[in-house]
Amino acid sequence: MKRALIVILSLSMSAGSVFAAGEAEKGVATPAAKTYKIGAYFGITGGNAAYGIEARNGVVLGIEHVNANGGFNGVPVELIVYDTQCSPEEAVKLANKLISQDKVDSAIGSMNSGEVLAAAPFFNNAGIYHFGCGTAPSWMAQDWPFVFRAAMNNNNAVPIASKLVTEIGYKSIAIFHGQEDAALSTAKKFQEELEKIGVKIVAKESYDVGDTDYSAQIQKMLAAKPDGILISVIGETGGPLVKQIRQAGYDGIIFNKESFMDSQIDVAGAEASNYIAFANPYVTYKTPEDCDIPYMADYLKRYKAKYGNMVKTDSAYRGWDTVMAMWEASKLAKSNDSKALAAATHKVIAAGLGGTMDFTKGNREAYNTFNAFILVNGKNVLWSDWLKKGGYDSYKKITANAQ
Repeated sequence: MKRALIVILSLSMSAGSVFAAGEAEKGVATPAAKTYKIGAYFGITGGNAAYGIEARNGVVLGIEHVNANGGFNGVPVELIVYDTQCSPEEAVKLANKLISQDKVDSAIGSMNSGEVLAAAPFFNNAGIYHFGCGTAPSWMAQDWPFVFRAAMNNNNAVPIASKLVTEIGYKSIAIFHGQEDAALSTAKKFQEELEKIGVKIVAKESYDVGDTDYSAQIQKMLAAKPDGILISVIGETGGPLVKQIRQAGYDGIIFNKESFMDSQIDVAGAEASNYIAFANPYVTYKTPEDCDIPYMADYLKRYKAKYGNMVKTDSAYRGWDTVMAMWEASKLAKSNDSKALAAATHKVIAAGLGGTMDFTKGNREAYNTFNAFILVNGKNVLWSDWLKKGGYDSYKKITANAQ
């Protein structure tokens, strides 16, 4: 079974040199000085590899920045990354390897919440400081004091996104969801919240991992004549699904459990991606100049300069924010000990790519509230601005929809 080391990254705080797997053969040696080891497990290959690759890229950028600015309390950071192949079972094996063989000081977990749910308890039980990058509520509902998140909890998005449904007077919704942890748990939460505020669920359909044809489920949803459709899926499922929904003749608003990112728009098509609404700390941009948030624009320039392309998913943001949160905790703790870092994290308030990261709520989460957006003509527009400027009325005229 493939379980290859993908990258070992150690950066000199003075020179900013990168040491990657394979370079030792060319006569390049890693620094002899003591380092602070961060172990990471991401799905670099497999069904959602694009997300794991961008998460790794964001972490690498973050560590470069940290090491260029003093490391963790003067100690340079070394990154060890393994490929989970998008498998929870492989994530568990790699967690044990990072703990027992690599003897990491801390860890960063996958974009896939199922992998984090499986692997994080091993780090927690070993007393190793750990951040996960998945968005499902399940693994953060556990009593794991060493486990944190610097990304969105889908449960926090549900009340915000559900409110969008009622703000435009929708009375009924059809839900389409996956069986993965994040997709399934978020769909259940959406159903509870929507029914609580008086919205009727007229259809509920799902897919299995590996499915590519959703036409039968889509026809069942449309036959129920919902005012809107809500999708709770993960990764690259979103692009083909939205494309097929539009091809089936539905041109209404699609509510999404998270942002509809450029990688998904590329598959669905720009026109099909119109009128997708969501709540999320992050959105993607076509160019750095499209972003009017200085901190984010600076990050996008760094990312493009290093990797030669723009961020396509929010995973690259989550990776950076995770490293920044850990670094801020190290400054507050004035120590690299896991217990000290975990205690200090509860005091962290720091700039993030999704706004202010605030861990002071006591729930080990960085983002507890955030904005709602709707995708219109390739742009993520604030939902509140869209309504104020007559966007919903324009939508009804363009689509000839009563709803």
